[in-house]
Amino acid sequence: MKNILFVTSGLGAGGAEKIIALLAQHWSDAGHKIAIASFDHAGDNTYHSFAASVALHRLGDEASSLRRGKFSKVADLVALRSLIRRERPDIVVSFLTKNNLLALVATIGTATKVVCCERNNPERQGAHAFWNLALSVAYRRASLIICQTAAVTRCIPHAVHDRIKVIPNPIKKWSFAHEEQSPPTLVAVGRLTHQKGFDMLIDAFASIAGKSKGWLLEIWGDGPDRSQLEAQIRGAGLEDRIALKGLSEEPGGWLKNAHIFVLPSRYEGFPNVLGEAMAAGLPVVSFDCDFGPSDMIRHNHNGMLVDPEDKTALAKAMSRCMAYAPLRKRLGQTAMESITQFSPANTLCAWDDALDEAMATPEKRQSNLVMRSVSAAK
Repeated sequence: MKNILFVTSGLGAGGAEKIIALLAQHWSDAGHKIAIASFDHAGDNTYHSFAASVALHRLGDEASSLRRGKFSKVADLVALRSLIRRERPDIVVSFLTKNNLLALVATIGTATKVVCCERNNPERQGAHAFWNLALSVAYRRASLIICQTAAVTRCIPHAVHDRIKVIPNPIKKWSFAHEEQSPPTLVAVGRLTHQKGFDMLIDAFASIAGKSKGWLLEIWGDGPDRSQLEAQIRGAGLEDRIALKGLSEEPGGWLKNAHIFVLPSRYEGFPNVLGEAMAAGLPVVSFDCDFGPSDMIRHNHNGMLVDPEDKTALAKAMSRCMAYAPLRKRLGQTAMESITQFSPANTLCAWDDALDEAMATPEKRQSNLVMRSVSAAK
């Protein structure tokens, strides 16, 4: 039995939280002791359910007395280190770049191994130069660094490429098949932030709304840009055609009225929601942003990829899908068939291997590295 501690920012509805919930259940069922440390507060939303055996530590409550502007991360570090010294985990599995750095520093002087998970696009997150420098040094302490795509490894310092392992997100098969219902609706899902590009989606939809009578656009999610997006919708005079739906009360609830799924993100790590839409048999239209969409979509085969941040191209692809039901059906069917490569069974098996590798002795890890290099050379 291993004592495993996950480290994350919060326990909301994001992609990192989703994989943590899946791994926590999987490893708890396998007999491991599981705990989750998050930097939010006890009263904050917990979107996913966890077994009673999984301990939740909301470190925001412990750190709040120290959180003052630029010292907030110091408070988080103190709270995390205190928890690690108290609970003595065998391994910490940390998600997101800044949390990775906190975990690596918090475990200095302990026997705890650290697995760092890059979940976004490090090139586009705008980290301070201090964080970038500190991370390049701290990553040398990581037992493993998990990336979701091979492309994102270019963002990781070359000195630690020997400990990178690529594990894509799991995409589950839905218990239902998608069927089109009225009114015809385009759907997008994500946190309402600049990264997710909903401003570009609204502009693209506005440019074709006049010739796409009857079509609606639903944007699911919440976030700091909500007021700005509402003003943009009003400015376009499309309050009756575009709706900001908030958070879905149930997983996959946004699928029910969807005819087409659109991913307008400026950047991603590995967009879970894109895979979920494909698994439901939805035709998908996406910017070919870094990273993830091109790993899932082959243009005109199981979806449509357009140049990043090209609103005109996005509008044309959306319009084409909206106009031709046979195209939507073909793209949706091939999407459902192709996405099975990202099955939870395959992903969980890869994570089990990663856990064993991270816990192995340095000699065993070196042996694994040699074998991996030999396999890659064949």
